[in-house]
Amino acid sequence: MIYKTPLKNLRIEYFYRQHFVVVILILLFNTINYAQQAPHYTQYMYNMQILNPAFVGSRADLNISLLSRQQWVGFEGAPRTQTFSINARSKDGFGYGATVINDKLGLTNSTNINIDASYTLPTSRFGRLSFGLKGGLTFFNNNLANAITTDNESYASTSGRFPNIGFGGLYYEETFFIGLSIPNILKSNQFKTIENVDENYGASNHNYFLATGMIFDLSQDFIFKPSTIIKYSPSLPLSIDINSNLIYKDRFEAGLSYRYENSVSALFAIVFNKKYRVGYSYDYKLASSGSNLSSHEIILTFDFNLNRNTHWLYHNRCYF
Repeated sequence: MIYKTPLKNLRIEYFYRQHFVVVILILLFNTINYAQQAPHYTQYMYNMQILNPAFVGSRADLNISLLSRQQWVGFEGAPRTQTFSINARSKDGFGYGATVINDKLGLTNSTNINIDASYTLPTSRFGRLSFGLKGGLTFFNNNLANAITTDNESYASTSGRFPNIGFGGLYYEETFFIGLSIPNILKSNQFKTIENVDENYGASNHNYFLATGMIFDLSQDFIFKPSTIIKYSPSLPLSIDINSNLIYKDRFEAGLSYRYENSVSALFAIVFNKKYRVGYSYDYKLASSGSNLSSHEIILTFDFNLNRNTHWLYHNRCYF
């Protein structure tokens, strides 16, 4: 049986159900106290598998996403990130996929490879509750031998690998979603000295991601899509992204994003055949002290439907 959800008139009877799910997710993650730092993405709503494995299988029967982000254009050694994700789903509610993240920052380079899995439960005709796990390895190389220091000291380069475990929860309808996740539980040994580079243990700075979004029909041609993501870590200032996007005839999307006390962004995307997306975002950093710290981000997503809808909502538009 295929479940179709009308886009008009969000149903009031699911108001309490949604709040009940939020409480469950908060209690579930309140027992975890460890995580390493995770990167930011401006177009996070189309790249959620990287941050939350519970999103595996929620978009389409087969989904592929590629993202490239270049921060602080013109600044030597500035961060560069490329991500690749792929996921699929079975008829019995299981989702499975993989992600690859390559990060370059100055003299350091790391590649993170994860396997993701999820299980989705129908909570009603219009709702789904999903739980996901991720696990993998990160390979890193710190080319410290080429570093220039003020005291002319030299440092040995380090390389190695360390494991990763993460998990997440998600409740979604076709017009609403909310998810909570910890993408990295184990501590990185990437920036340790060569004497203890092989040691791994739980990190002392846990890292939570809470993301939510909704869809509103404004007219036959226009759809309004607000969303937000909150990143919390005890050792860092609270990070809040607020997005406001407008979709025209299911083909063009434009919006503005504000990261609290950090940056403002403009987003634009073209959607082909309601399933294939090309998106671009430009970030302007606030209070950059005269330096050009703007960032660029490009994302490509591909959705393929194979009529596997037993446990899944039927999505006919590339919104989240």
